[in-house]
Amino acid sequence: MGIFGTLYISYSGLFTDSHAMNVSADNITNLNTTGFKAGRYEFGDVIRNAVGEVFTRGAGYGATPKATRWLFSQGGIQTTDVPTDLAISGRGFFVVSDSKGNIFFTRDGQFMINEADEKNFALQNSLGMYLLGADPNATTAGIADLKTHLIPKVMPAKATSKVSAQLLLNANRPTNTETLLSKYDWTADPTKPLQDGKYDWVFDWDIYDPLGQKITLKAYFDRGDNPNTYEVLLALADPTKDTRGDGKFKGAFLYGTLTFGGNGEVVSADFSQISDPSGTLSPLDLTTLGQPKFTLTVEGRTQDITLDLGFKVNPDGSITRLNYPTRLSANPFAQLYFSQDGYEEGIFDRIEVITEEGLIKAWYTNNKDLPVAKLFLADFNGYEESLEKVGNNLFRAKANAIPFIFAPGAGERARILSGALETSNTDLAQEMVHLILLQRAFQSNSRVITTADQMLEDFLRQR
Repeated sequence: MGIFGTLYISYSGLFTDSHAMNVSADNITNLNTTGFKAGRYEFGDVIRNAVGEVFTRGAGYGATPKATRWLFSQGGIQTTDVPTDLAISGRGFFVVSDSKGNIFFTRDGQFMINEADEKNFALQNSLGMYLLGADPNATTAGIADLKTHLIPKVMPAKATSKVSAQLLLNANRPTNTETLLSKYDWTADPTKPLQDGKYDWVFDWDIYDPLGQKITLKAYFDRGDNPNTYEVLLALADPTKDTRGDGKFKGAFLYGTLTFGGNGEVVSADFSQISDPSGTLSPLDLTTLGQPKFTLTVEGRTQDITLDLGFKVNPDGSITRLNYPTRLSANPFAQLYFSQDGYEEGIFDRIEVITEEGLIKAWYTNNKDLPVAKLFLADFNGYEESLEKVGNNLFRAKANAIPFIFAPGAGERARILSGALETSNTDLAQEMVHLILLQRAFQSNSRVITTADQMLEDFLRQR
């Protein structure tokens, strides 16, 4: 090979050292790049073989950069307290899409809420790529099921359809034979269709109509002619909002009787809907309905409401007590629990947290939340064989590489951490050691070239 071959061999060493320096420099430069995966340079030796039988043994001919391998080890987790900052603890990648529908994969979880159109927001990264997910209730998904999920700017109002209450009714009140129906008279006083002292107790319940307007119902309770019974009458606090017409029972919608057993639990119930202001009673078949259900008419808008007092009537007429049952007790009247499922219109306020399972919930000014999407992660059998870097913390699947889509969560391949980011997996101390070794190798290869050059010069002088 001779002196000239030595020059080429040492040159190959300088070339590979320079390539390795580039990789280390790139790793160090991206020390603070979110989700960055460091590279590792790999060298290969070069062998030259003579042709023929004169010289058949191989000879070393220097080194060459064999490959740059990306290291997909877990980076550190850094807390940011920004709910839309997401980190993956474990395997997998977020799936994002550009405006043309091209799919990319990334560990960079820096997302933000941007306007998608006049009615919706969406989660995007700084490049404008959309974070893809599946329907909130999905348990499995494929790559084709993932799409951009929009966050509505406005949550529409919801009319109340169920009212639940746990009440204590006073067992010490005296019985009386006059019913609440006989005492209710809207025509006598529109502001007080049921006069004070004509009932034992009243509860005010706020509900919502289909437009999201708050309405107040009055739930009147009065001891019956039996120590074990209580009458119930549901009516509007403002009967003038009842647009069914005028009459003595304007504003009244539901009437019933509760019967209690020796331990104070409800043992039977009988309810009727007040169908019109004239007082027409339409008995309710509780063995079919299970619980009292009536139609409320307010300013021309109707809604069906179920009354849940903590019990359910079975088809055979028996009673099943549920959570928060209403009871008869030797204590003053009390409301221990109340809820209703209606709400007013809400404007988007925030995304409070994204769960480890990837569920995204948007919160609105009406203090209600709306499940928007569920994030799924993509994984590959072999990262090096399946992915290629394209810059900006993005990877693209190589031809014929099929991602495995899975739901994150505890006990799965990975979980999602909201309010955190994955840092670069660059090992700075190791990179500094590499730089020292590369520097020494570069110096040594340079010295070999210098020495070979001097030898060549000496040879030429002798000639």
